[in-house]
Amino acid sequence: MNLKKLVPRKNTYLIAYKLLHDALLLALISFIAMIIGEGLIPGFISQRISFSKVVIAIIIILGFISWIGSKFQISYDAPKIKKNKLVPVLILGAFLLIGNSMLHFDLWTNIIITLIVLVIFFLIYELIFSD
Repeated sequence: MNLKKLVPRKNTYLIAYKLLHDALLLALISFIAMIIGEGLIPGFISQRISFSKVVIAIIIILGFISWIGSKFQISYDAPKIKKNKLVPVLILGAFLLIGNSMLHFDLWTNIIITLIVLVIFFLIYELIFSD
């Protein structure tokens, strides 16, 4: 038995790396769709699919991507942040989804909690993408 045929080559790892990126994109898109669907119809998706399983799958995919990337020293330059016209619409959608999830609170409590959560999201965004 030839052991050299059993050892994966660099090209196999690079193909797996690219396929894992595609799988990560699909997992993130499906997770976002699940969150939006859960916000619109509470309980419809969470009764059938566990969010924790999807998050664990995303973390495993990220782990494999980082492992292969560190093994072959794959790195990227940090992308430049561009102004996007879609951001205000996304912020409004997030505000409505967060507010909808807390309908059992009083109106002013709901608004304050939602604004605090959005400010925290903005600060995390600034921390991640700051120079």
